[in-house]
Amino acid sequence: MTTPDANGRKLIGQARLPVQFGEQVIVSILYNHDANPVHHRPDHAIQWMLGLLAAQGVGGNEGGLEKASPEVRTYTLGSRLLARQDVVVMPGIVLAAMCYERFVPPTELTVSMTTTFTYPLLVPTKGAVEVQLEAYELPPGATPSPVKGARHLQIEAFGPGITGAVTRLVRIEALTFPAGTSADEVYEKIVAPQFAEMEKNAAKLPGLPSLAHPSSISQEDCRRYSRIVEPGFVNTHPITESAWQVKIPRVLTEVIEHLRYNETYQNEVRAYHSGRSDEAERRGAIRLYVEKEVKYGWLEAAKIDERVEELGQIAQHLYARQHTLFDPRKFRKDGAATFPARQMTLDLHLTEMRLRRGIHRLFTRGRFKEDNVFMGEATVTSQPLVTREFAHFLCEINHSFGTLQLLQYKR
Repeated sequence: MTTPDANGRKLIGQARLPVQFGEQVIVSILYNHDANPVHHRPDHAIQWMLGLLAAQGVGGNEGGLEKASPEVRTYTLGSRLLARQDVVVMPGIVLAAMCYERFVPPTELTVSMTTTFTYPLLVPTKGAVEVQLEAYELPPGATPSPVKGARHLQIEAFGPGITGAVTRLVRIEALTFPAGTSADEVYEKIVAPQFAEMEKNAAKLPGLPSLAHPSSISQEDCRRYSRIVEPGFVNTHPITESAWQVKIPRVLTEVIEHLRYNETYQNEVRAYHSGRSDEAERRGAIRLYVEKEVKYGWLEAAKIDERVEELGQIAQHLYARQHTLFDPRKFRKDGAATFPARQMTLDLHLTEMRLRRGIHRLFTRGRFKEDNVFMGEATVTSQPLVTREFAHFLCEINHSFGTLQLLQYKR
C-alpha cells in the first residue's frame, strides 16, 4: 500500500520515457501538420528559447535563478543554450498525450483534462532525452462527484532544463471513471451542464478572427499517433481523447497567424505599447544590435529603421494551458469519435486578452455538425520575441539573429 504524500496524493505509477527527435518529434509534426519551426529547426529553437529566458516563469525555473534578474537569466542560460545548437523543442501537447496514455487506458472514461505547460523540453536532433513521469490519484473525497467512481488524477513530467537540472515540464489534471461506468449518466450529470456554461461564456471578441477547421484522424494518422505514444508499437493505438486534443494546436497556429495580420488586434497591441518607457528601451536595444548587422555588412544602413521594426514586431507565443471537457458517449467502444476518417469541425476564437500579462484565452470546440464532442479553453501567452535582454545578449556574444552562427568579418 502506497503512503499518501504531503498533498494527500497516492502514487499510482512511475515511468521513464525516452523522447527522440527522429521518432516522436518528427512524427508529431507530421501528425499535427505543425507549421511552428521551433519544433524542427535548431536555429529557430535557439531563438525561441532565448526570447523566453528573460521571463520569470521559464528562466526562473532553473536552479539558483529563481530570484535572478532578467539580464542574469538571459546571460547565464543563454551561453549554455548556445553550446547546444543541435536541439529542437518538443511540442508540449504531444508530450502531454504521451504522458497521459502511459497511465490512462482507452477503456476508461476521460471526462476532463487540464494540462499546464511549465517548461519547454529540448530534444537533441541526434539521440534522445529522458523524461520522468509520475502519476497520482487524489483522495476520493477531495472533489465530490455526482457520479460514483470518480478518479481525480495528476500526472507530472520532469526533464532536464538548460543547466541540466531536473525541472517540471507539464502537469496534467484529469477526471476519469472506470470502464463500465454509464457514459450517459456521466454526460447528463457532469458534462452537459459544463458544456452549457462554457458556451454561455465563450463570446467572441468583436473584430477578431475565428476559425472553423475541418479535421479527421485517418488510418495513417492512427499509425503516426501510435508511434508517438508507444515507441516500438506493434498494434495501432485506438483513437482517444488525447489523440483529438493533439489536433487543437494546428488550428491554434492558424488563429495566431491570422492575428499577425488582423488590424483590430494589431491596433490594440500598438495602443498598449505606445509611450511605454520599457518599449522604448527595448527598441533602443534592438537598434544597437541592428547597427552591428550594418557594421558586419549584413544590412544596408538605409534599412536600419525597417529592420528594427521587423525584429520589434516578432511575437513569441507560448501554449501555456489547455483545458478540455469531453462527451464520454462519443469515446466509449465504437463511439462516434473513435472511427478513422470521421470528419470533425474544430472551432477556435479569442474570448479574452490581457496584453499587460500577454495572456490570450481562446474557446476551443470539436463537433460533428452541431453535435458537440469536446469543448474547452486554450491559454496562450504572447510577448515580443526579441526582448531588451535578448538584443543586448546578441550584441555581446557576436551572434546573428538570423542564423545564430558566429558572425564573420568580410575580407
